[in-house]
This record gives sequence, structure tokens and C-alpha cells, in this order.
Amino acid sequence: MSKESFWVLVIFFFAGISSCEKDDLCTPDQAVTPRLIIQFKDQFNPLMAKAVPSLQVREIGATDFAPLNDSGATMLSEVDSIAIPLRTNDQLTSYDFLRREDGNLDTDNIDFTYELNEEYVSRACGFRVVYENLNGILNNSTWISSVVVVEPQVTNNTDIHVEIRH
Repeated sequence: MSKESFWVLVIFFFAGISSCEKDDLCTPDQAVTPRLIIQFKDQFNPLMAKAVPSLQVREIGATDFAPLNDSGATMLSEVDSIAIPLRTNDQLTSYDFLRREDGNLDTDNIDFTYELNEEYVSRACGFRVVYENLNGILNNSTWISSVVVVEPQVTNNTDIHVEIRH
């Protein structure tokens, strides 16, 4: 290979790399519609996290249980926080929270209402949905004492959005 052809290849290589713009790349954390992050707290001391012995969550009308974490687990033991999806095509997601403790199954229902907002991420990622003005309504109570919205704007997967006190 001659010196001239080597330099031509080097120039083409750098020209190809420099032609990629930030909008041409999409990292997984950019394109993700955020999940609702829920932390379980002690009803008598809300500053303390309180684990749920065994937890499953199912959307009303669904047969499958919701994924509760990034790995997709549908049942967790001794868990004090979860990340569940909200509907992207409706302003209401209704979940049953099933707790097993000492052989008993207790089920409480919570309706989550919100406003949908499509957010442009980039040319490569397109759009994602974020949720605004989140509200949690406890419909029946066997083991959950209250639902407290801590952050009404669901825009990321790091902030705690809701506390469930039990």
C-alpha cells in the first residue's frame, strides 16, 4: 500500500466518523418511556422503608402479572421498591397489588391517573411518553393504608414517584 492510498483511507475513515451526529445515535436510557417507581413505607413511621414479604402486581383486566423490576420479575420477596409500567394509550392504569403474608393473600386496588405527553428525544430515538400530574387513588384497603404521590411528573427511572404506606 502506498503512502497516498494510506492517507486517502485515513481521511475517509475520519470523514465517516465525523459525519455521525448526536441525533444519529440512540442509547437505551434515552428512548425508554419511564416506569412508575413505587417505594413501600411504614404507615406509622413514613421515613422508614418497609418491605413487602411477597408481592405481585396485576393490571385490572390482564391475566399476566406486571414486571416489577428491570429484569422482568413478576414476583418479588422482601421488596421495598418496584418499577411498574403505566399505559401509554390511556390516562388511567388500574393495578391490583397482591401481598402474601403468613399464608394469607391480601389484594388492594390502586388507580393511577395522569396526563400523557409525547416528548421528542432525537432523530434516532424518536418519541417517548412521559406522564404528568400523576394521582394515585386507593379503592379498597386490606393491607395498604395510603398512597402518597411524591413526584407527580414521571420523566425518569430514578426518582421515587409514589409511596405506598402499609
